[in-house]
Amino acid sequence: MNRPLWLFATLWSLRQYPTRGREWAWTKKFAAIRAAKFDGVFSPPLPALAERGDLRYLAVTSLDDPKKVEPALRAAHALKPVAIDVQLGDYDSRLDDVVAVAVKIRDVARELALPFAIETHRNTFTETPEATVALCRAYRKTTGETLPLCLDHSHFAVVRHLARDAFWDYLKNPAELLNAATQFHLRPFNGHHCQIPVLDRHGRRTPEYRDWQVYAAALFTHLHTESGDTPVLAVPELGHAAPAYGLTGFGDTWLDAQVVARDLRRQWREIA
Repeated sequence: MNRPLWLFATLWSLRQYPTRGREWAWTKKFAAIRAAKFDGVFSPPLPALAERGDLRYLAVTSLDDPKKVEPALRAAHALKPVAIDVQLGDYDSRLDDVVAVAVKIRDVARELALPFAIETHRNTFTETPEATVALCRAYRKTTGETLPLCLDHSHFAVVRHLARDAFWDYLKNPAELLNAATQFHLRPFNGHHCQIPVLDRHGRRTPEYRDWQVYAAALFTHLHTESGDTPVLAVPELGHAAPAYGLTGFGDTWLDAQVVARDLRRQWREIA
């Protein structure tokens, strides 16, 4: 199987980059993303995205009310995305309420022919595996369909404080979540931090990042066993500022993001 891997650079990696006072212009950001050989850009709908040129667009939004769904999806649709990622509700939202939002997302997305996925993310309804399973099962009971997911395993790993040799063995379960995933956020993590440095001060890959690469290879091996030839949509989602996921001693966020993208492409080719 020759399934393509599409990598999207998050504009979060370039927010207030290299500093707040010297932040790059949009044209420079898009040029840097293109030069780094990303397939596209991951971002909320922003007018500047109309100037992205030949870069694909993967949209993201946050929704907690059915009334907000149509305006948000139409704003993204106007910028011609390949799909949209939705952060759903809050950690303390009621299950019935988020199912209603998810069903509305499905209906509007279907009308717009816009593929969607619900992201597993901190401070949303899906911040734990248990809550995500409950959502998926309730959605299936309501619609008879599988809820598409965007898996960001970094949040699940931190919730459980996973040991470095347990990432894949734990995160491959529940299988129903992995099998429902149509998008992935591949931010390097460990069991205590949902973002870790990729390079040390000497430009070498950190031991923690190498542990994470074992997880990424196992995920890619699994994805290559799936049938079909639809692209794998993945975001090496390293955040720079607002909010800042990095710690004071972390290195250059954008440099790290480029290294992750190159490593992921290599791993994908080697496993194919």
